[in-house]
Amino acid sequence: MLIWVTTCLCHYIQLEDVSTGMLKEKQILGLAMEWMSPNVVEPRAVSDLQKDVNDDEDDENKPTCYAYEYNEGPVADVLGKGETAFEKMKKLQDSLGGSTYFPFEDREEWELAQWLINNVNQWATDKFLKLPVIMWTWMGPSYQSNHTFMKIIDKLPSGPEWRCELVHSHGDLEEIGHNQERDEDHGTGREEMELWVRDPVACVKELMGSPAFHGEIAYAPEKVYTDCHGTAQRYDKMWTGDWWWETQHHLPQGSTVAPVILASIKTELSRFKGDKNVWPMYLSIGNLSKEVHHQPTRHGLVLLGYLPVSNLKSFDDSSLGRHHLFHYCMRRLLQPLVDTGQNGVEMVCADRQIWRVFPIVAAYIRDHPEQCLVACCAENRCPKCLVPAKERGINMPFQPHDQTHTTHTLHAQAAGQYPPKFVTQGLQPIFSPFWADLPHADIFTAITSNILHQLHQGIFKDHFKKWCMALMGKQDFDAHFHAMPMLCHFKDGISKVKQWTGADHKQVQHVFLAALVGAAPHPDIIKAGSSLLDFIYLTQYQLHMDHTLVALQQALDSFHAAKDIFVELGCSHIEMIRSLGSLDGLNMETLEQLHINFAKKAYATSNWRDYFIQMTRWLQCQEAVIWFSLYLTWHNVFNHPATHATDNCNGTSEMIRLTKNLPSSLSYHISKRPQFLRKMVQYLQQKHGAVHFVHVLQNFLGTLTNGQQNLTARIHSHPQHDNGHHKPPTSERFDTVLILFDEDSQQHGGFHGLHVAEIRVIFKLLPHLGSYPHPLVYVHWFKVLNHFDSSVGMFHAICSTQQCCPNATVIPIHHLIQPCHLIPKFPNGAVNPRWIHGHTMTDTESQFSNQVP
Repeated sequence: MLIWVTTCLCHYIQLEDVSTGMLKEKQILGLAMEWMSPNVVEPRAVSDLQKDVNDDEDDENKPTCYAYEYNEGPVADVLGKGETAFEKMKKLQDSLGGSTYFPFEDREEWELAQWLINNVNQWATDKFLKLPVIMWTWMGPSYQSNHTFMKIIDKLPSGPEWRCELVHSHGDLEEIGHNQERDEDHGTGREEMELWVRDPVACVKELMGSPAFHGEIAYAPEKVYTDCHGTAQRYDKMWTGDWWWETQHHLPQGSTVAPVILASIKTELSRFKGDKNVWPMYLSIGNLSKEVHHQPTRHGLVLLGYLPVSNLKSFDDSSLGRHHLFHYCMRRLLQPLVDTGQNGVEMVCADRQIWRVFPIVAAYIRDHPEQCLVACCAENRCPKCLVPAKERGINMPFQPHDQTHTTHTLHAQAAGQYPPKFVTQGLQPIFSPFWADLPHADIFTAITSNILHQLHQGIFKDHFKKWCMALMGKQDFDAHFHAMPMLCHFKDGISKVKQWTGADHKQVQHVFLAALVGAAPHPDIIKAGSSLLDFIYLTQYQLHMDHTLVALQQALDSFHAAKDIFVELGCSHIEMIRSLGSLDGLNMETLEQLHINFAKKAYATSNWRDYFIQMTRWLQCQEAVIWFSLYLTWHNVFNHPATHATDNCNGTSEMIRLTKNLPSSLSYHISKRPQFLRKMVQYLQQKHGAVHFVHVLQNFLGTLTNGQQNLTARIHSHPQHDNGHHKPPTSERFDTVLILFDEDSQQHGGFHGLHVAEIRVIFKLLPHLGSYPHPLVYVHWFKVLNHFDSSVGMFHAICSTQQCCPNATVIPIHHLIQPCHLIPKFPNGAVNPRWIHGHTMTDTESQFSNQVP
């Protein structure tokens, strides 16, 4: 008989008659099992706590959420109708009788311009356009030099204009500023710096009024619950947090809040040499959904300005001078928000409605040193609460900073009153903080918990990881990672990795605790590590509810109960989540990509002299091209209204229901070329260890069943194979998975109704053997997970045998639930060399089931 056999993620073998082992040909099938993204309806304002009645109401399996709109007065009143920037552009094109691509001649000319702006500098653009093949052919563009090309680009609308303000310093703390008359009195020692800024109100208008975000903007706060009684609240988007709800109390009736999100971190411009640094400041608004913030290509964050970076050699205390310089520049940068935050400003939003918008600073994303810079405190203090410097590791709440009291303390210190709080709170002599005049804003509440720098790099990498490596030794610890089954990301360990990304941290955290099992000298190390990782995982949840916040607090309490050294977890993440929504919407990982686009690429296009003016000019051209690209997308949708998604943002009474639609079928891909040719069934028995392949396949053919189940990841199954003389052989890899065998028991959650199995062969039947829609898998079973080891927080997984041989069977692939990471109990010392070459599963009968999220 003829069957198809998978030997790797993307490899299938075709075999002929199992009884004779004769082979004719082979093909390959690639298997990639994925989740489809759940379809979540965005929340809108509702008149009361109630449930939407729609066509899917009878589906009891779909989770329902209940939204409760702000009911303490009118909110988000519509003042009239207006025109968006896209509509104005369309009117201009229609009045001139030009094409949709005006000021370009046609689509081809626009696409060439887009490519030149994104990939070529101005010198190369001029050379390209002057090539004879471009100038004298019938397809030549209307612009024939960089000069004429840039004149056309200038006709495109772009973001808010840039302006440069000079900041002068003479070494006197009271004379940082731009007073030209005072500059003339100081001939020497004067230092001049450039502050490049844009109007923050104009940036907010651009985001609120962009039709590209139509349907993804919220104008009013709401509280969302998972039950109809309103007892279990959930927190995800910023408008579901308490801050927006409470801020609405202090504003005039009918107003609309635009929660301003600021983010900044210094970065280097030069890659291999030089000392050029830049300090970009970014701005976004909490009205946008998190999905927009997570995708830099959606342009939900705009560059607000470049703060000056200087050593301030004219100051005796240059560190204190940089503090004063920062607050002075930030005060100048955010000055327009003082009046508009107090009185509001009318804006035409993405839905063409005119609203009175109040831009108010709600969140400030920075790393810890810059958080202390903003809070005017020393770096050994907490920027959010009054915990003493030597008590920061204590698990107890401390009084939070109060902006009004802190401002009074700074003013009293400036007046020579020397209040004791100035010293006990670790404040710095910065007597005019930029946040003192911002209306309705509390900077200490706005400082957000930074997942990337505080949790991944600070707590985990700089503290817990270094401590564990010092305790166990770098060489042995690296060997644990090298021998880890199902781990290919850090084959040589982790001690030699110099630069870490957010993805690297997450990969290590998945298996870090598993590398400690058996080698940690004290059980409290495992408990502390498990609680710390639980805390990090829970903090990154995209959606929080009351019970997840309780679990977050329990993980923190458990960590403090087990720790005996290291770590400062800072202030409560729980209150931050309740206030501003889940922290994944306020993460700095997106800023790393923005640094590349707004700083490094912009600097690379300059001639490295007076580069800021060249960078801002380049950025304006980029924004103009991006704006026009979004306009063309909107124009296409405008001409096809049936495909235009609309939402109801007028604040009227409407009922909603949030649902998650899960996929109903397995998704896999077929590779075109095989990896292994002319393999016989005996090869599967010897190399794959599928000794009962023929027997269990025959049993399966007699009990064909149908069914479907969603799978979540990639599955590998291949023996060791050579890669030639120049590369080492690829180690064998047979992944383990959780398989559903009792659907009724699985409803209780956990491992109920699930079995662990090792995937040895993935194959597909040929038509003459029977009709079956999905591939099949040959597995070796493990015993039911009944033995839980509380010291490591993991289940023991023990191989199941039958007559001294592996207990094997063939099952449909749709019975697989998800991969299951099994790890050995590592010794306290050197690791078995065979484990490093992929023989962990064959050399150990008992494994631990690592709870990888």
